Amino acid sequence: MITNSQDKTKQHFNETASDYDNSSDGKFVEPMYEVIVNEIQKSDCGKILDVGCGNGNLFALLPDGKYELFGVDFSENMISEAKRKCGKKATFSVADAENLPFDSDSFDIIVCNASFHHYVHPDMVLSEMHRVLKDGGKLLIGDPYMKNIVRQVVNVFIRFSDSGDYHIYGLDEMKKLFAKNGFKPVSSIRTGENTAFHIAEK
Repeated sequence: MITNSQDKTKQHFNETASDYDNSSDGKFVEPMYEVIVNEIQKSDCGKILDVGCGNGNLFALLPDGKYELFGVDFSENMISEAKRKCGKKATFSVADAENLPFDSDSFDIIVCNASFHHYVHPDMVLSEMHRVLKDGGKLLIGDPYMKNIVRQVVNVFIRFSDSGDYHIYGLDEMKKLFAKNGFKPVSSIRTGENTAFHIAEK
């Protein structure tokens, strides 16, 4: 069932898709790409899924032909931008993170950058990610970070956000979510003043 927060998320990103890189969201997420690209490139090959892929910026930074790339996003306009930006380098489709259109045990790496805090049903999303990830595969999540006291206050009001933000997670909170949904938490670290990077394995 589509919730009001999901409607807001979809509307917000459909409206910002054409100029996403210059938007506040685009500028926030830009410094997060490097750490994710570096982690991906520890693998010489593989099949990669980007959940909440946006306009395809992450895949545009990866070398051509090295990986088999797939991206999904809730926003039709973001998917159009991703296809325009990456061409035949990757396969993109409109899809809900709670119902990924892929067979079980399909991917070596799943990436979710700056979108996990939008998900109204995080356990359902993680369950789907776990399903389509191969045994031994990696889940890489980049997301906003806030100190505990600030985060608690922000999370009281965040669901009223026009951009569809739903919940900001602490480092320990993410580790517990991973474990609850069948993942082995590997690391959760701050990567900047307002960002964090989480790694888990199936």
